[in-house]
Amino acid sequence: MFKHFLTSANEGNAFILACDESREAILVDVGEFEPEIVAFVETESLNLSKIFITHDHYDHSGGLQEAMDRFGAAVYAGSAHPGGCQATRTAHGDIIEIGSLIGKVIATPGHTPDMLCLAFPEMVFTGDALFAGSVGGTSSPGAAKTQLDAIRKHLFSLPPETEIHPGHGPSSTVAIESQYNPFFV
Repeated sequence: MFKHFLTSANEGNAFILACDESREAILVDVGEFEPEIVAFVETESLNLSKIFITHDHYDHSGGLQEAMDRFGAAVYAGSAHPGGCQATRTAHGDIIEIGSLIGKVIATPGHTPDMLCLAFPEMVFTGDALFAGSVGGTSSPGAAKTQLDAIRKHLFSLPPETEIHPGHGPSSTVAIESQYNPFFV
């Protein structure tokens, strides 16, 4: 089960992915804690046990404390204190399980030094590393090169039909972005 939410924090995306069998769920990014998130979790009888923060910018972690308070979920992030909250620090190659779903953490530094993506079979959550038709801003040419190299190596090596769910804007696929994103053509 999968659901997209558009938050009021800089029009940031938040996503819930849940295991159909166990009803365990993960929330990816929470720039603003929206009532629709609670309504969805309750309506679908989900156990939202984990929250993954792609990077510690307000439009991705601003609603984290409220989400933690409401769901009691464990937080995973590239930094130990996203949004000022305690988190389990994760790194490239780490595994996050949601019921029978296995997610792999992918490091894509550049937009921030600790920028992480989370890949599950058939989809990847890219935060502000990769957008439909663009990439996240960086602070230097070196950071930009690091980011583009990480995207090429770790995201574009995923199956072409893999859905890309970014931190802002519409979703896309690996096939579309690897072929048509102007930063890689």
